[in-house]
Amino acid sequence: MGTQRLGFIGLGAMGSGMASRLAAAGFTVSVYNRTRSKAQALATEGLTVAATPAEAARDVDVLLVCLATADVVDDLVLGHDGALAAAPAAVTVANMSTVSPDAARTFAERVAAAGHRALDACVLGNANHARDGELRFMIGGDESDVETVRPVLEVLAKEVVHLGGHGMGATAKVAMNLLMGVQMQALAEAIVFGERAGLDRGQLIRMIAASGYSSPVMKFKAGVMARRAFEHADFKLTLMRKDLLLALRDAEALGVDMPATAASFDVLTAAQESGLGDLDCAAVLTEVERRKTDSRRTDVR
Repeated sequence: MGTQRLGFIGLGAMGSGMASRLAAAGFTVSVYNRTRSKAQALATEGLTVAATPAEAARDVDVLLVCLATADVVDDLVLGHDGALAAAPAAVTVANMSTVSPDAARTFAERVAAAGHRALDACVLGNANHARDGELRFMIGGDESDVETVRPVLEVLAKEVVHLGGHGMGATAKVAMNLLMGVQMQALAEAIVFGERAGLDRGQLIRMIAASGYSSPVMKFKAGVMARRAFEHADFKLTLMRKDLLLALRDAEALGVDMPATAASFDVLTAAQESGLGDLDCAAVLTEVERRKTDSRRTDVR
């Protein structure tokens, strides 16, 4: 195993599962999380818990980053006492965070200016996929850097795809997540419509999940909606909203009209303003249930 020493920054539902799996595969993993208790839980599995991002990156071969926003990535990797303050020369940084393509390219430029290498190594999947090595990686950056991190990513993934230069992995991830956001909106509307028309709610959800219209993620989230299990957030509603905003901003710059994405974003914004932001994105169902018929913009005459 050529690459053995890893730094891992960001231990949300996805990050924790990935870090744990990498350690179980024999890598030496040093982790950092702003909420230390999340990192401390991994200490019993043999991972080293660092007090700062810089400490997590000291003496590593590859640095993996899985954070919520581009600003947090910049702060913890490039900021004061950030990871690169102590990283060895020419370390490869695999940024798995969902950020805009422009942010991914800017990050890569700043990392290169500091003497290191960067990839936008964006990931599809959920916490279970992370623990089981069933993720999919979409990568932007130089081919040689992809090959450097491939032995690490293959422990985590069933698919690793190099899509081109910096920003291409981020572009693919934004495209995938806007599809998920629109699907969640459509699923919630179908459930509310059917239930108010007299269908049994549970039976309807089971029919949707078993139908040809249901993607794997829709089937999974249909179960979350059926149980109303929104408190244990596999993917927070506020992050879903953030990703649709990334898509809409890029679409505007590209001259692409995306009315379905815009409508889904509006509902997610209302849901966040109603206090649902920290719940699972399937909690969009609660917002759709709350909305009144007269709030619709569509002329149905």
